[in-house]
Amino acid sequence: MKFLRILFIALVASGLFLTQAGAANIYNRYGMVLIEESEGRYTIKDAKAYEALIGDPYKLPKALVPYEAKVPAYSKAAMESVVPETFVYKKSVTGDDLPLMVYPSGKSNSPVVFYIHGGGWVSGNYKAASAFCKTLAGKYGITVVSIEYSFANAPGVRLGDTVDDCYDAVEYILARAGEFGIDPERIGFVGSSAGGHLSACCAMHFPQTKAYAGWYGAYDLHYTMYTYAPESNVKKHQRYDVFLDGWAPEYIDSFSPIKIAEGKSSLAFKAILFTGTADITIGPDNARRYRKALSGAGVKNVKVVTYKNVTHSIGRSYAAADMFSKSMTLFAKAL
Repeated sequence: MKFLRILFIALVASGLFLTQAGAANIYNRYGMVLIEESEGRYTIKDAKAYEALIGDPYKLPKALVPYEAKVPAYSKAAMESVVPETFVYKKSVTGDDLPLMVYPSGKSNSPVVFYIHGGGWVSGNYKAASAFCKTLAGKYGITVVSIEYSFANAPGVRLGDTVDDCYDAVEYILARAGEFGIDPERIGFVGSSAGGHLSACCAMHFPQTKAYAGWYGAYDLHYTMYTYAPESNVKKHQRYDVFLDGWAPEYIDSFSPIKIAEGKSSLAFKAILFTGTADITIGPDNARRYRKALSGAGVKNVKVVTYKNVTHSIGRSYAAADMFSKSMTLFAKAL
């Protein structure tokens, strides 16, 4: 047993121990998962599903070549110097501590960006996107706060609880503006996938929002959920029964960003939305639908950036560097 413990520790330290978080996945330049059939020979996972959106994915250039995204805009100095700190901002409805992580800018009265991770509302981690958060803090002088929230697969948790968690996390920080050295009137939001949904709700909830960056977000929940968890996928569909109040249309609408936007008339923040034409996870049309809703709500400066043949995993694709760079530029200019 002692030998096994030592081996486990060594594997974790070396990064070779593969967890359920997907560390073993191999991607191509479009963000598609590659399955290794034999040494050096791959097939594309979910190839048929991609075919319905973009045609035969095997005909794409370098479709079967493993790819690792690099982001030159990330600051090595910031990643080495910014030291985040974790705080518990509340108890969840299940009685668990809900943490958030603050990446300090080192400046007084700095703007603040709230990051909310994705994971289908059932997984993910508030420690994600640390390179992005540290670069915003260390290079651009913007304090970043990464939020954890209640998951849909926790007993009794409903979508309203999860949205309220995010609101409460923001309120926790804003109420302690002096302690964290931030300007509570200059705030921005960014989130990926399910976190794109939650951060969009926050951006519209707080009137002092100046900027929003949506990474392949779930903005039209009807469109999203019936793509992501169709009735034909019984196990996955049932996972969200309590979370979505038995899939009640009125309940889903009440937390759907496009429906929330339709009830607004004076939103004033700048927004940029990122999507890929091969997004088979939540559908490729979320960004366009949300842009239309935001425009109707008064947002004059909303841009959709669409990456050809890219999947839901934009951060794993050739488009990663562009998406992260454009997001940082948005916050640097708008805040």
